[in-house]
Amino acid sequence: MAFVDLYSETPDLCKLPPDAMLTRKQVASVSGFALQTLKMWPAQGKGPRVTTVEGRPRYRVADVRDWMGV
Repeated sequence: MAFVDLYSETPDLCKLPPDAMLTRKQVASVSGFALQTLKMWPAQGKGPRVTTVEGRPRYRVADVRDWMGV
């Protein structure tokens, strides 16, 4: 499992390996949705699939790409 540079706020999804993990803040940056929206969506069955890593929400690049249609 690869983690994306936490200092890179807007990662380029096309250049990242599909198994790389993004933070909620990074997904908000690439998708244009608010952090609060991304936080609420899992309970509503919306948004990209969320994985918990060490108790923190993470998003696989492949899941974000699929969700965004990239």
